[in-house]
Formats: sequence, C-alpha cells, structure tokens
Amino acid sequence: MERKRIKITQGKCSGCRLCLQICAIAHYHETNPKKAALRIEAHFPQPGIFKPKVCVQCGKCMEVCPEGAISRRDDGAYIVDFEKCTNCGTCIPACKPGVIFQHRDLDHVIICDNCFRCTDLCNTGAITMFIQPAKESA
Repeated sequence: MERKRIKITQGKCSGCRLCLQICAIAHYHETNPKKAALRIEAHFPQPGIFKPKVCVQCGKCMEVCPEGAISRRDDGAYIVDFEKCTNCGTCIPACKPGVIFQHRDLDHVIICDNCFRCTDLCNTGAITMFIQPAKESA
C-alpha cells in the first residue's frame, strides 16, 4: 500500500516558521509554535541555515510507550490516544529525530499525525508531501 509521507529538502528552508504556526493552529486552534509537532533548527552562526525536523514514522515511540497510548493508523501515521497518554515522556528519548514534545498546557505528548498542513503552507518547497511506494513482497 502506498503511503503519504513528509519529505524535507535541506537547504530550501527560509526559517519563516509558517509550518509551525499552521500545525499549532490546525491542532490546538492557537498560534503557539511550541505546540507544533515539528521543529526548525537554526544553525548559527551560519546565517540563513535552517533545518526542519519532522517525524519519520519509524514507530519507536509506539514500541516504548508503557501505556499503549500510541498506535498506528491504516495510513501508517502514529497517533496519540489522549485518553491513554499519561504524558510520562518515555517516548521522547526514543525519537531519533527529536520531534516528540511535551507542553505544560497539555496532558499528552505532541506527535505529528501526518495531517500535511505544513506541506500545504511551505512556500519554499522545504517541506513537501510525497507518496512512498508500496514495499514489494519478497
């Protein structure tokens, strides 16, 4: 089965952070980039070098969650069950790209759910959607 994924093209990010804003607006109805499920790293002192970081949908978070609060949807995205999540943070160090977050206003962790709103709004092409081909059976 083909799956939609988020692709990062290094060197195209302008650091505008519109992706962070739309993520927070879409999920929490507020303009608070600290509630976004992705991050933009600024590489100073190199001016203009920004590196978006997004979930690669590896599933390590689900493997380590002691509450079984993280599951995989049919489209391959990992999602958090807010009712089950205790915000213990066990999944955070398991995330190699470092894109699982806690926020003091929330009782659950923040993980990208592949809504693709960031890809819709990115005007530089740094964050795009692509179709991952189905893996062939051996």
